[in-house]
Amino acid sequence: MPGGPDAGPRPIGRDAQIAVIESVLADIAVTGTWVALRGDPGMGRTALLNVAGTLARGAGLRVLRMTGAQAESGLPFAALHQVLWPLLDDTAALPEDRRHALESALGVRDGTPPAAVTVGEAAHTLLVRAAARLPVVVLLDDLQWADPSSVAVFEHLRRHLAPLPVVVIAATRPAGVAPRQGGGGTGDLPGRVIDLGPLDDRQAERLLRTLHPGLPEETRRRVLAAAAGNPLALHELPAQLRRAAGARPTGPGTWTAGIAELFDELPLGERLGRLYEDRLRALPDGARQLLLVAALGGSLADPAGQPSWPQLQETIEASGLAHADPETGRPVFRHPLVRACLLHSAAPAERRAAHRLLADSLPAGSPRRLTHLAAATVGTDGALAALLHAEADGMAALGTHAEAAAMMARAAGVSPDPAGRAARLVAAAAMAARGGRPRAAAGLLTAAESEAHPGRPEPAALHAFAVACTRLQLDGDPAPAIEVLPGALDLPAAPAAGEPHSALRASMLLLLVLVAVHTGDERAWAAAEHHAADTSGPAALCLRAWSGPCRTSDDVPDRLRAAVAALPGDRQTPEARLLLWTVAALDAVGEHRALWNRLARRPAYACEAFADVLRAHDDFLHGRWEASLTVSRRGAETSAAHGRTFDEMLFLQNVAQVLAARGDRAGLAALEPTLGTWARERGIRSVTERLRALQVLCALGHGRAEDAWRYARRLAPPGTVPSRTPWFHLSLVDWVQAAVDSGRPAQARRHLRAVRESALARVSEHHGFLVAVAEALAATDDEADRMFAAVYAHPGAGSRPFPLARARLAHGRLLHRRGRGEPAADHLRAALAAFTRLGAAPWAEQAARALGAAETDRPAPGEAGEPHPLLSAQELRIAELAAEGLTNRQIGERLGLSPRTIGAHLYKIFPKLGITTRGGVARALAGPRNRPSPPAGPAPGRPVR
Repeated sequence: MPGGPDAGPRPIGRDAQIAVIESVLADIAVTGTWVALRGDPGMGRTALLNVAGTLARGAGLRVLRMTGAQAESGLPFAALHQVLWPLLDDTAALPEDRRHALESALGVRDGTPPAAVTVGEAAHTLLVRAAARLPVVVLLDDLQWADPSSVAVFEHLRRHLAPLPVVVIAATRPAGVAPRQGGGGTGDLPGRVIDLGPLDDRQAERLLRTLHPGLPEETRRRVLAAAAGNPLALHELPAQLRRAAGARPTGPGTWTAGIAELFDELPLGERLGRLYEDRLRALPDGARQLLLVAALGGSLADPAGQPSWPQLQETIEASGLAHADPETGRPVFRHPLVRACLLHSAAPAERRAAHRLLADSLPAGSPRRLTHLAAATVGTDGALAALLHAEADGMAALGTHAEAAAMMARAAGVSPDPAGRAARLVAAAAMAARGGRPRAAAGLLTAAESEAHPGRPEPAALHAFAVACTRLQLDGDPAPAIEVLPGALDLPAAPAAGEPHSALRASMLLLLVLVAVHTGDERAWAAAEHHAADTSGPAALCLRAWSGPCRTSDDVPDRLRAAVAALPGDRQTPEARLLLWTVAALDAVGEHRALWNRLARRPAYACEAFADVLRAHDDFLHGRWEASLTVSRRGAETSAAHGRTFDEMLFLQNVAQVLAARGDRAGLAALEPTLGTWARERGIRSVTERLRALQVLCALGHGRAEDAWRYARRLAPPGTVPSRTPWFHLSLVDWVQAAVDSGRPAQARRHLRAVRESALARVSEHHGFLVAVAEALAATDDEADRMFAAVYAHPGAGSRPFPLARARLAHGRLLHRRGRGEPAADHLRAALAAFTRLGAAPWAEQAARALGAAETDRPAPGEAGEPHPLLSAQELRIAELAAEGLTNRQIGERLGLSPRTIGAHLYKIFPKLGITTRGGVARALAGPRNRPSPPAGPAPGRPVR
């Protein structure tokens, strides 16, 4: 648009999106808001940010802006630097610790940048001060190229925007469209999301006719088909075709020929990138070089004596490729594809020269200078490799593993000897794996193994860890961990390319315990037990927690609290992840929220995903099902984009839990081809057996007791607590209810005797509560009231609404069968309310039916039901329904019992009433209620049908 971003018409076809932007800007004084503009290149993200900037300045608001640069995506806090630079004069008023943190992160003070959470708090304070004077609008363009440290700070700001007069509008690629290897953050910080898809046919037609009103019809149709609703392509293609034709069009044939030359089979992004090549080549060398410097993340402030921006501004602006930002003087590209085309079309020598210019303009020791020096270097440079290596180690120590991996890979690239190059590639692969970049880690491992051919790369232990971690995450394959980690743990202590041996050992043990727990593989368990036996630290504690109730129930909870308190507060350690995994064994994530927050707020995606999987499971256990679904679905999507298949499947398992509890048979079945097949092929028992348990739960919700029992008996034989299945307690209530509802209470009680002997109830509060619920469901009539009272009095009852509601449903039915309608109705109403709140529709229907029956059968005021001298209240109710002509199945549906259970009751009722057929039930109930002489009852062992 002529005159820069603040001039020109609004984008056609984006009225709805602009209305949302206007609305959040109008409400800026009421509440802070985060808006995400997501769309493919050319869909108008930058144009909408320009509109937002125009509207904000017109309303007198302060505008801060950032544009992500791929070349700076590996430099911590580079994107944040762009946003906060105009506010740095205000840092003097900040508290001393926050001022130091922010200035160190932004490079205006010497020192190692602090952790992202510390910088986030300082940035928040700075924004609070700025917004107190004038509401602030922050525009983040190309967020997908922002460095992970800045993304972590932006995430911190997003969570704390609400009370501030601040609006953040971030433009990024859609979820799943991740940067290439070595790129920055995902840019996936959802708030209020505006997805920018292609324009529809009507909007595209209108835009094309507005931009190019004289386009011949044939060419117009061809352009519409090729652009596929991409606004940038609709804008650029006709003009480029004119240039390709070399003259004004003289007829449809000329235009068609131009299209035939340009429209090849390349992807749309590549085609649009090619549209700028001729215009870039037409620029003078100096202008193109300065634009290339800008594309690599630099400014245009006269680097190394080159022509400055003012001298070339007229030439560049006339090209339409870029213009100067009126406030900062930095170049603003017409579209991100211009930058991509610059990098794509530049010759290697041109790119090295641009990197050298940037390096020469930066202070010695700056991480950015080292990065550009590495990119400018031809051949090898041992001294530079050592500097890059040290910088990578420093980044990794702060937890910024993704950036550290990129820096270490650069160190490998300039290393003079193959052995050193291979060692640094291994270190980079391990950093990438820890940083949640398994695709990059796999490529680095391939390169390392090529350098070390024909042997294995050194250091051997770090290589083993990188291979095991990468294959588990990338393919969900636990075999490498089982095969290589035990041997790696046996290796003597040795430095591993800057990796402290103790930290590496803790990481390997965590990985080995994870694999042992999820697979149940005895080799993994044996290796983990062998190597954790010689330590009393977090690894041994974690192993005890997951090894079974007999080992967990002694002192693990107390030792866990002490270990968490002893963790260092200023950095992330592998021990913190070991302890969080220990917490997960006790189903106690909610009780250790500070530990969870420490990992969830780290910039490394791997830590966030690990914490979020556990958080989503904890949300499920505590009845926060919508939150669990939200975290799990977003986590699965993001994990897939990062290539972290293992995390993706764990997130999907959390989704399956909620679907099963809600009785969503279709949703659960839809996950089976992906989740079930994946787990079976790789031997991930934790997933396969949990899916089987969820089938029990889903069947119970729909009242299909026999189906539930068929699934349940495959989980464990009656009277056994399976070994190497520390997740079995999650299905205990389902197993017991399936046995009871299908007429097998003796087997349920036998099973619970084994559970009591295993000390499962002592593992944690949650384990104890589930055992109490299961005991109540299987209790005899004489014990039931006492057992249900113990459930309601349990310390964990109120925080676990789903099993509590199931206990109330069972208790209410029991009380109704005894003729105690009033207390029965009270329990059933509470169960109905809980199931409804959770969205567990089939369970709510069961509770509603039982409540309706209890209220219908309740005696009128002042009227007491007369007990039968021969039958219990439950037997009397079954006999009355049988006398009405109902079948066993119909009686079971009315009372919430299985047909088999009804048959067993009738088998006892007939002899008591002195009858042998169903037809005699009504006569027996209508006659005198005296005890009859012993009749000839049905043959022993034959249930009455």
